Amino acid sequence: MPSASAMSGSLRRMLLLKVISKPSPSREDVQSVIELTSSKVVEALQAQAMTLYLLEGDNIAFKHVYFSPTLWAEDPSLQEEFKEKQKKLLELRLPKGTGVVGKVIENSESIFFSASTNADQMHNIAQNTGFEVSSMITVPLVAAKTIGAIQVLNKEPSSGMIEFSPEDLDVLKEVAEYSAPLLGRMMDAKFELSDKDTAKFISKFTGNELIDNKERLNDIDEKLLEVVGDAVVRREGIFPIKRLSPTACSALMANPLDYPRRESFATATEMQVEEVFVAPASLIEELIKTYFKDSGAQNDLKQDDGDVGELVDALGAEYVEQMDNDGGDGGLDDEESAPIIQLANRIVEDAYITGASDIHIEPQENELLVRYRIDGVCQEKLRLPRTATGALVARYKVMSELDIAEKRLPQDGRIVFKKYTKKNIDIDLRVATGPMNFGEKVVMRILDKSKSALPITALGFSEENLVRYRACIEQPYGMLLHCGPTGSGKSMTLFSALREIADPTINIQTAEDPIEYTIPGINQMQMHKTIGLDFSRALRAYLRMDPDIILVGEIRDQETAEIAVEAALTGHLLLSTLHTNDAPSTVARFTDMGIEPFMISTSLLVVCAQRLMRRVNKKTAVAYTPEGNEAEILQNALGWVGEIYKAADNDIGGPPMKGRVGIHELMTNSEELTKAINAGSETATLKRVAMRNGMKTLHQDSMLKVKEGTSTMVEALSNVPPDMIKGEDGVTEEMLEAAAS
Repeated sequence: MPSASAMSGSLRRMLLLKVISKPSPSREDVQSVIELTSSKVVEALQAQAMTLYLLEGDNIAFKHVYFSPTLWAEDPSLQEEFKEKQKKLLELRLPKGTGVVGKVIENSESIFFSASTNADQMHNIAQNTGFEVSSMITVPLVAAKTIGAIQVLNKEPSSGMIEFSPEDLDVLKEVAEYSAPLLGRMMDAKFELSDKDTAKFISKFTGNELIDNKERLNDIDEKLLEVVGDAVVRREGIFPIKRLSPTACSALMANPLDYPRRESFATATEMQVEEVFVAPASLIEELIKTYFKDSGAQNDLKQDDGDVGELVDALGAEYVEQMDNDGGDGGLDDEESAPIIQLANRIVEDAYITGASDIHIEPQENELLVRYRIDGVCQEKLRLPRTATGALVARYKVMSELDIAEKRLPQDGRIVFKKYTKKNIDIDLRVATGPMNFGEKVVMRILDKSKSALPITALGFSEENLVRYRACIEQPYGMLLHCGPTGSGKSMTLFSALREIADPTINIQTAEDPIEYTIPGINQMQMHKTIGLDFSRALRAYLRMDPDIILVGEIRDQETAEIAVEAALTGHLLLSTLHTNDAPSTVARFTDMGIEPFMISTSLLVVCAQRLMRRVNKKTAVAYTPEGNEAEILQNALGWVGEIYKAADNDIGGPPMKGRVGIHELMTNSEELTKAINAGSETATLKRVAMRNGMKTLHQDSMLKVKEGTSTMVEALSNVPPDMIKGEDGVTEEMLEAAAS
């Protein structure tokens, strides 16, 4: 049997995460706590043998038995005997009251024997164990009642001590004290475990200091809380208390092993949580109420005994059960019934808390499927009865003020969610519906109004691209365009740019559909197509309102494109987006909309094509040296081959991939590029010209993220294929030269 004291840190983290992440513990979770407790006992006391007992009805069961290899060090042939003894003991059941363990459980009092003071007892114990025993400690496991005991025998020879000491007794009592309540909760569904008991257990096993009352928090940095913001604190459950450096802080967490939340916190704030204190969930909620206004309504979003996803699952199951019991639909066919209203709200709340960007309500042949898009990947969240389809879709259409009678044509609308919930969730949802073969599908994009644009340094720009991009946004006039598919981060990048250059001395005006980020000091206008307020009309109005910088959400038609170019040519900095696959394709897109090439080349400052690529979890990633095709791809893109990372095969220590990073292709204007645009050159030619002038392609930037260990080769190639740039005589050398530079 492997040494319990040698249990790895990653295994302990895995076991502990299993224990504290489930509202309904299983038998496996009970065993996890036993293994954690046993490993801690052996490690802390340097015990040569250890047994953990639990009561099962009127019997005492052996739940964990450990024998140290030092017991057979002088005679290796004894190893098999000890293994067999261990196996038999784990199958053994003793009547209540049997032996020393029985007395300890019956009286709920510890017993400490040693050969120097209790020779007779030691002799009797040695006869039962089959090896010489010099000292023994047995302590009860007491929750609401005594549920078992822990017994240790002999100090390891390497400890330098012959017998256990009174200090060892105190240590064993402490381990039993914080382990017993958790075991009690798992063995008895009626036993209520406080979050303070859970925090105590987590603190002991993670080695993080426990803070369980406000009196110990006299130095909370309120300015730090203002910088971080209540939305991040509530969403991640991380309460920062002190800034350690410009990029690091100390914080309270109920679960310091929740690395995905720590990474999400770091992404949102540009601060790593370097020092963590364990705190009961109730204390964190109390602090949020104290330091942030209107945060109490968020309490029921985070349950002490499980996440909101599990509540949604339970909610769906509850409706199915209700439907079965009533012999009907359980209120699921009526969009105004309490169950369907509650379900509609809970799905949105759950998606918001889990960090989803989109919610998909998808009718299938025999059921209704609910999926979230998280970090760019759709994940199934809930399956509901088919009978729920009409009512749930109708409820969302009512909330977004769409025509519930129209089921044959697509519709789009908007939900102001705070009108429909009592919780402190200030989000809007961009809603699109469409007829599918089994019913209407609804897709909702979550627009978090409390979220502000990230600093431009947190978007994933390479050092070279960041310098070039900053130089462009500081220009007094010209056109700055971002291109890419929906959900590629274009709006975030544009508003990060505005956040960087915003100043009381300049007038910034935006035309958006919808308004996604709110930035102080910027004038933002929401488009309303139904009354004729579109991008072109807003842009014409803005030219008469003395702007310095104009942001128009998207260039979709010739009229908007013409006004945008005019604005860029008449002393304004114009920022916008459009849908093309890469930066050079933008020129062809403008040409297709009827814009003359010389107007494009004269007004254009930079085109930034971008995508969002998932980050690899470096704590679990596996390093390797690529070979074959992977090595060739790296060599062609960067002129480099070396050690890179791939995602772990399991989620021990956290998800293999978590969070996203931007990859960028910056095509800045130049004299050579202007000539090529004016000459009507095709897109491939423009791409070669741009690369000669320093542009790194999306593929090259994705390979740079692979080289830096930010993402993986598989993730990079799934987002952007390798470049294929051909001239008259085949593949040119220009790409390799640009990469090597």
